[in-house]
Amino acid sequence: MNPFITKKILLAIVVFIIPGILITGCNTREKEEASPPLLKVLEIQGSKIPVYLEMIGQAVGIPTVEITARVEGYLKNWSFKEGSIVRKGQLLFTIEQDKYLNNVKYSEADLASKTAAWEKAKLDVARLKPLLNTNAISQNDYDMAVTNEKQCKAAVESAQANLADSRINLAYTTITSPITGYIGKVNVNPGNLVGHGESTLLTTISAIDPIYFDFQMNETDFLKIRRYLMEIKVDMAVLEKSVIVYLKLSDKKDYDVPGKIDFIDRAINPKTGTIAMRAVFNNPDGLIKPGNFANIVLVLTEKENAVVIPQSAMIEIQGKFFAFKVDTRNNVTRVPVIPGRNMENKVVINAGLTPGDKILIEGFQKFQEGMMITPQLVQDTSVSGKSPE
Repeated sequence: MNPFITKKILLAIVVFIIPGILITGCNTREKEEASPPLLKVLEIQGSKIPVYLEMIGQAVGIPTVEITARVEGYLKNWSFKEGSIVRKGQLLFTIEQDKYLNNVKYSEADLASKTAAWEKAKLDVARLKPLLNTNAISQNDYDMAVTNEKQCKAAVESAQANLADSRINLAYTTITSPITGYIGKVNVNPGNLVGHGESTLLTTISAIDPIYFDFQMNETDFLKIRRYLMEIKVDMAVLEKSVIVYLKLSDKKDYDVPGKIDFIDRAINPKTGTIAMRAVFNNPDGLIKPGNFANIVLVLTEKENAVVIPQSAMIEIQGKFFAFKVDTRNNVTRVPVIPGRNMENKVVINAGLTPGDKILIEGFQKFQEGMMITPQLVQDTSVSGKSPE
């Protein structure tokens, strides 16, 4: 074949095929671009969540007792480990006793002497009384004997009091624990003089089971509770008996044992606008020590069909919060929402969404108003309502 004719045929084939290839490629790209993106979508289920108030509280040991030296003397020793739990009646400190033992012995001897004198005076009165009736002695002699007997009796009573006081002081040389609780650091080492002129603080003991938490509730929240109880026709006293109190300790973990309100102050503090309250919790293992801080959570009631969504499904733009709602045609619209309290990694939505709504939980960077997606439904996990974050 003529080479010139062959080139013409090949050129014609190329001219014919290339536009077809280009058209096919464009159609494929258009189909890819027209396919809606596959994105994860959550269908909101109504959740039961607690209605609660949350405040910061601090643990206190009630009672907390200061252990002091009530008599003067040199401290001999202590009989416990600092920072440990001591039991009621356990021996803690011993102060030298020689001086107080001698005082007891002296008082016992003095009482014996005074008692003997009193017995002699009583015998004198008994002996002189018949003589007075026969005028063998004068009335004045008899009166002096009676007066002496009364003075001896008073002296015996004084000696008895001195002996009791001596025994009390001797007892003060051995100091025992008045309560069961954690004992603190010893402030005075053995060999030092204590109780000289005034009582000497040796250490402090705080009870730990039960443990108490002091906290302050602001006036607004207190009024909310009052109005809530009035609305359901329940007396305020029920707050102390029936409102459940939970703890979230400083390590962000829940305390397993719920507590109850133990005390509500009589008035609002005008300087702080708060009212003092106290909750009590069982603490058999001594996990909580006086001074521990924790979040106090007062659970008032439970709300049905609440809207709870992942925090990651909500964005903030210029101080306002939005979620991405998916309609029945799988079109996405950005809707404003009003977030409430956080619950672990979720957030309660007070307004803007309702149970049954579907929301986008990924692909926000691709969002365009009214865009269509291919939804991939994910399960809405149940909400734990005990201890919000």
